[in-house]
Amino acid sequence: MKEITLRVTDEMAVIIEQLVEHMPDVEVMDTGECPDDDPRDIWFKQAIMELKNDKVIRRPRDYAWIMAALDQDMMADYEGFMSPQAFIEYMATIGLTMLPDRTTLFRAYNLIDGEYPNWTFDDEPDEQEARRRMNVVVRFKSAYYRAKRAKCNS
Repeated sequence: MKEITLRVTDEMAVIIEQLVEHMPDVEVMDTGECPDDDPRDIWFKQAIMELKNDKVIRRPRDYAWIMAALDQDMMADYEGFMSPQAFIEYMATIGLTMLPDRTTLFRAYNLIDGEYPNWTFDDEPDEQEARRRMNVVVRFKSAYYRAKRAKCNS
């Protein structure tokens, strides 16, 4: 099964929703307003969706690695977030679903010591898990800039 994201006018959305009612194997996953004010929101959402689809984000706490990297100025487009709750609210505002709770983010965030990319983790994961956590950040950054380039090139 494939997931396709469409951006349509309000009038066209009504027609598409009516059409989908007659297609038994098609399901509308989400509808909502497009975040028109800031293209960063679109790029961020696309990057997270790519990581979810590719199973890079495996656990709710994997969002904490992204939040921590953004808080440490990994990307010039973001200044970081004041709290795990602010990060969750931002992701919900741009239309992401199935998000972690703030306790999960807070606990995972507090496992990190050092500055990205030289993090160590207080829970002392094995080398493979530590690398996987770092790769969540690497993949997010790549997916974000790929979405940004795609928009700029179109």
